[in-house]
Amino acid sequence: MTRKLDSFDRRILAQLQTQGDLGPVELAEIIHLSPSQCSRRLQRLKSEGYVARIVALLDETHLNIGVMAYVLTTLKSHAPEQTQLFQARIGALSEVVECHKMTGEADYILKVCTRNLESFNTLLTDHLLVAPEIATVRSSIVLDRIKSTSQLPLEFL
Repeated sequence: MTRKLDSFDRRILAQLQTQGDLGPVELAEIIHLSPSQCSRRLQRLKSEGYVARIVALLDETHLNIGVMAYVLTTLKSHAPEQTQLFQARIGALSEVVECHKMTGEADYILKVCTRNLESFNTLLTDHLLVAPEIATVRSSIVLDRIKSTSQLPLEFL
């Protein structure tokens, strides 16, 4: 059972979602608590699992990533060995940055980032369309990013 967070805890989480590299001193200035209080609260939030990990968000253009796409996949069978085979295949593909099991027509949705259309085509034809456990693959290339955030809503706490 998780405990109720107070307004300082929520403010710390909100700040970390926008700038994860803030230390206790910087947090203290923003949150209006002492650095030692911020440090203790941050450690507690981490140990209680509210902060899963802190990462850096990289810029795709500097990494020569020019194509982002979503790929809907349907498996031929939902047998455990087929699911495990698919998940292992997807886990080995660095271009697949997210994979979610879904309800509805498709079984999985993949978020894919590649250099260009040629590399996207290679991913589809050499790794997905030839996979014996995959029945169908449908893809949509992202034309424009309207909203993209890693920030989760905190109002449900």
